[in-house]
Amino acid sequence: MRINKIIMVFLLTGSLFILCERNNEDFTGTYCLNLQNLEMRIDQNGTDVTFSLNSDLLNNGTGTISGDTLFLTTYTSGSELFSARLLFPDNRNGFTGTFVIKNSDGQLMLEGILIGNKGECAEYDIDAKGPPKFVVKNFTQLSKIEKISKFRSGFGHSYTDGNETCRSMKHYFDPFQEFRNNNMVEIYSPVDGIINSVVNDGHGASIGLKNKEIQIKSADQPAFIFIFFHCDIISETIASGKNVQAGELLGYARLYYEDLQQYATSFDIAVSVNTPAGMRLISYFDVLNDQVFNEYVSRGANSRSDFVITREARDESPLQCDGETFLNSGILGNWVTLN
Repeated sequence: MRINKIIMVFLLTGSLFILCERNNEDFTGTYCLNLQNLEMRIDQNGTDVTFSLNSDLLNNGTGTISGDTLFLTTYTSGSELFSARLLFPDNRNGFTGTFVIKNSDGQLMLEGILIGNKGECAEYDIDAKGPPKFVVKNFTQLSKIEKISKFRSGFGHSYTDGNETCRSMKHYFDPFQEFRNNNMVEIYSPVDGIINSVVNDGHGASIGLKNKEIQIKSADQPAFIFIFFHCDIISETIASGKNVQAGELLGYARLYYEDLQQYATSFDIAVSVNTPAGMRLISYFDVLNDQVFNEYVSRGANSRSDFVITREARDESPLQCDGETFLNSGILGNWVTLN
């Protein structure tokens, strides 16, 4: 039950005493998360809490209350255990906390910072308006890049927004051979914004590497999230909640994994948009301003469509998948090789 602030006024021996009971607002509400503009709905009924996400990433879950802290648990769509510890201020207008995801053997799969602000996430109707071209800085040094995978390619692994299946809805950037050593290919923020999350991406944590997935929310277009994979961050100051400027160095592409003793040929970027119909993934090239895209023109690109396989073309020439694993690479051509 919501308990409003109570002011008790007593007149004792000519003196006025005002006693203010602490504001014990409950936790019920919708919160915009720092993970791809996902929304979490929390409902409190007495001492019981339930929560849900506007996505099939997590099943509906339950929570326990301890003062200003919520402890939440549920399972992911892949049956891994999700748990979070969220700390709220008195007015319950947001929270900060941590989360972990563990597999059935109790091994850590993913961990990170969880931030939520009360209220619905910003939206952008990309179908009605088309993608805005607001990126003012390239996210890497293009002179070091040999080729780039196409949006909806059959390279890497399947990565989709739930509206499409069995295709890679992001771009892999493949450096020239001489730059495929660690700390040789820079990763920058392409926009002014805020770091929504920095989480381990599954490689190198066991031996102390700072190999991360970074998500940045645009300040000018807050419905847009940029996701950078396989980034060896420059320092622990690259963290959730930090404001960044366009062109600011985040880290370096990690292209060798000591724990696996193998090289990677590329690193990747995705762009998500929170729309009235839900989260959508779009091509990075859709949001570059003309000045930035001209860097690619100078390397032989003719148009932004060079870097995109249309949905219609992919549907007519489908890939085969086993979960996220591609069983074939398709016949449409997965790469754009730069001059």
